[in-house]
Amino acid sequence: MLGGYGDGMEPLVEPAPALSAARRRLGSRTAALRGVGEPGLRRLAATRVLVVGAGGLGAPVVALLAGSGLARLTVVDPDVVDASNLARQTLFTSEDVGAPKAGVAAARARLVDPELDVRADVTALDADNAAELVAGHDVVVDAADGVAVTRAVSDACADAGIPFVWGSALATDGQVAVFWDAAPSGAVDFHDLHPDPFLDDGSCAVDGVLPALCTVVGGVMAAQVVALVTGVGEPLLGRVLTVDAATWTFVESALRRGPTSRRPPRLQAVPAAPRLSPAGLEARLASGAPLAVVDVRTDAERADGVIAGSVTPAELPDGVPVVVYCARGPRADAWALGAGAGRDVQVLDGGVAAWIREDRPLVTP
Repeated sequence: MLGGYGDGMEPLVEPAPALSAARRRLGSRTAALRGVGEPGLRRLAATRVLVVGAGGLGAPVVALLAGSGLARLTVVDPDVVDASNLARQTLFTSEDVGAPKAGVAAARARLVDPELDVRADVTALDADNAAELVAGHDVVVDAADGVAVTRAVSDACADAGIPFVWGSALATDGQVAVFWDAAPSGAVDFHDLHPDPFLDDGSCAVDGVLPALCTVVGGVMAAQVVALVTGVGEPLLGRVLTVDAATWTFVESALRRGPTSRRPPRLQAVPAAPRLSPAGLEARLASGAPLAVVDVRTDAERADGVIAGSVTPAELPDGVPVVVYCARGPRADAWALGAGAGRDVQVLDGGVAAWIREDRPLVTP
């Protein structure tokens, strides 16, 4: 974490030539840290950061980086604001419900620093477009909540030779680490932490999450960016910080290069079931052909609305094609590849979030 008292590592970014008076004022408390000064602020002023995800972790990351005096901040998130987000995703208010998270987050960041080049992107990052989205940035912050996205970020950053900051928060457990295949002090990436591909095995909707934990983890993640860019402090490179918010204990574990590091073969990618777009599902339903639409969300989520004609897994009839959905996709994948194995099953691409993004209705169950 940034402390201002360690030797740190070589700064990641060359300094910008000058600072405006407004930028000096904005960064005055950061510049007061030992070892930062105006040179550190000028390094931040030349830095381009990509934040993947504007949810529970991305919200505090964006809020803190917005005031860090960066050159550019790009926020990528395909999701929209939901009322259930507001307790922990403090960038948003009730007036933002239904609006794209990336756009709202970018607007909030501009209010903090009018000189900041803020960009919003509602693209869903995946293995096919990760390299394009990562290109042109100095640091990536992976604040997404899916393992498939993190693996795509890890591979794209490995190819580009740039570091990425990763964090997770679920229930009362949080983790933060920095991965960098080109690190002069020793390469590490996400595959070193999780060498075996696996499906997402939890979600905030199912397992819950302590809102304060998201803020703590997001704050540590934002601090890693400052440490990497300025060279002040010791970033969590080769180390994983684990937070137990049930007892508020912090444990650090060493992370070393593993035998399957840096992009295991493509055939080891996280499995995913065949996809069907929201428009495709709409057309299938309109055709009247036999089809079962299965909702694998929790009862609490279903109470907010379902796709018309949906059934629960317990109500699923035999012998018909199946389209399964959850909030965004990971749980539907797990069901399709587990309980749904052997059936003619597709996953609604993007889940309920994608279904309602273009004003498709939900109905009361």
